[in-house]
Amino acid sequence: MKNPPILISVLGFFGAMAGFAWLFFGLRLLGFDWFGALGDVPAFESAGLWGWLAIAGGIAWLLASFGLWSLQPWAWTFAMIVAGFALFEAFLWFLEYPGTGVGFASAIMPALIILYLNSKDIKSQFIDSYDDQA
Repeated sequence: MKNPPILISVLGFFGAMAGFAWLFFGLRLLGFDWFGALGDVPAFESAGLWGWLAIAGGIAWLLASFGLWSLQPWAWTFAMIVAGFALFEAFLWFLEYPGTGVGFASAIMPALIILYLNSKDIKSQFIDSYDDQA
């Protein structure tokens, strides 16, 4: 197994942090308190569906992070899809708050991620790992 490029590792790390955050948020929405470890965070009792969706999102982020770290081709596709959704969200911010720069600021990171993942060296890392598996 090859080591991933450093920025892929960084993307995987922040994806894992997002996954853990969504897991904790989802469990908190479902009413888990961990013996008061979350302090004064209020428990929401009637948010069951949203709690389960947050848990599912957290699991998806964790799987994607481990996929990026192990250079899985599906993780490259997943990261591209998520970055595409983030660019679409930035476009909606452009429409919602024109002239404030919020849309531009929220479009910078997803655009950089798409450019980085589509660079020749990075894309070849994921394609080579696919060829090694076949």
